[in-house]
Amino acid sequence: MMQQRMRNLIQTLSEHMFEREQTIALCVLAGVAGANSFLYGAPGTAKSLISRRVAAGFEVSEYFEYLMNRFSTPEELFGPVSLKALKLDQYTRKTEHYLPKAEFAFLDEIWKASPAILNTLLTLLNEKTFKNGDVLQQVPLKVLISASNEIPQAEQGLDALYDRFILRLQVQPIQAQQHFFALLKAAPSSSKLKVSEDLKISRDELLAWREQIYQVVLPDNVLYAFSQIRAQLQQQFADQQIYISDRRWQRIAYLIKAAAFLNGRDMVIISDLFIVKHCLWNQLEDVAFVEQILDQVLLRGLYHDLALDDLIHKKEQLEQEILNYFYYTDDVYYSYLIKGQDYLHAVTNLDHHYQDQALYLALDKMGTNKDFFAIDAQGEEIRGIVCNFNGTRQCTLKGGYYGLEEVVTPSIKYAKGSLRQHLKPEQQQQLQQQLAEIKAQLLQQQHSLSQRFNTQKADFTSIFVADQQIQSLIQATEQQLQYYALQLQDCVRLEQLCQA
Repeated sequence: MMQQRMRNLIQTLSEHMFEREQTIALCVLAGVAGANSFLYGAPGTAKSLISRRVAAGFEVSEYFEYLMNRFSTPEELFGPVSLKALKLDQYTRKTEHYLPKAEFAFLDEIWKASPAILNTLLTLLNEKTFKNGDVLQQVPLKVLISASNEIPQAEQGLDALYDRFILRLQVQPIQAQQHFFALLKAAPSSSKLKVSEDLKISRDELLAWREQIYQVVLPDNVLYAFSQIRAQLQQQFADQQIYISDRRWQRIAYLIKAAAFLNGRDMVIISDLFIVKHCLWNQLEDVAFVEQILDQVLLRGLYHDLALDDLIHKKEQLEQEILNYFYYTDDVYYSYLIKGQDYLHAVTNLDHHYQDQALYLALDKMGTNKDFFAIDAQGEEIRGIVCNFNGTRQCTLKGGYYGLEEVVTPSIKYAKGSLRQHLKPEQQQQLQQQLAEIKAQLLQQQHSLSQRFNTQKADFTSIFVADQQIQSLIQATEQQLQYYALQLQDCVRLEQLCQA
């Protein structure tokens, strides 16, 4: 199988390369996809050794490696001027064993080179050609890895060249203590690694694979995820603005297709897109921001089109309608029409002169802060007591023979939350039907997500994606399935409520 072969190849290339397996795997992926890689890291983090190891995994006749500095000359990269040709009034270079003849190249400290070198390099990467005197020479370069302990800053004229490095990887010093101890005990890693021919990627295979990768499918949910990532990057943020060219997006998509292909699949799945985090950052401060966007988009990748939030909103609205239908959502008071005006009934025990005295409080005064007088059953004002609702539903009484104060509550006919007395069966049936429709949609979406999850879960594991990211995708999907189950349980509760 393709995946197992790639796994074995990467294990071989990563032998004794502590905490470099993922970097090597991604560089191999970029090599297959023809995408240039940039390794960022401090001196001594094995960047050049990584390049040599990766080169050992490909059938390469010409490997070129160069450490650049501000004194580097074009002759050191592109070959010396031919003196023999110069005598014939021709300015050509002897490019054998130099970059224009290399199939695999590693350029260390690339940003330290002079503008003349970088401009020529840009043309070489763009067109895969090198202008050697009057001759436009085709360049056989198939894989390029560059490295530096610095990142080109904006407005230095390096944006165009930097944009050609699709894969950007941070190479950190060894973190785990056991790996650090193993490094101290180990002999220096060999850069000349022997890779068996059945693992090594041949020239013919590489050319054939690059054609076959075009046939890998980008399904709708992956395209949608790309659009969401792009949209969020295009939004104007105060401190974070990341520009990704159309050319870079296209090559990122091809890189992701290559990842699916090398994992033995003919279709990209959502877990492949975690690789994109290594393609979108320009400066170090972008890294965390890009990872945050990817987590927001990719962890919803399997169910972005299921619109659970809309269903929950509909269910919550329906629940309110059901509660309003079956139960009183507010206290209902006894109301009496006296002399053409509505009054509420209350009983006072302000003092012994008003023991169990019936009062009738004007309904329109409830909730206000106005003083008023209550009336008796005959509609006569009771002047001895001043009433005020104080903006509430409880009325404060002041006065009586001793100037006392009491708070009374109007007589409640139906308390809030009590079952309504008169229900319409046809309205009840309509509510039950609406609930059944929402439940059916929830079940359909739950089944769809479960089916997608069960179909793709086995393929989530990737040579090029960290296990931690795969687990986060699995957990997010399982949590969403549990969320569907909770919503369906809630539908059962509402069904029981309707039947009651």
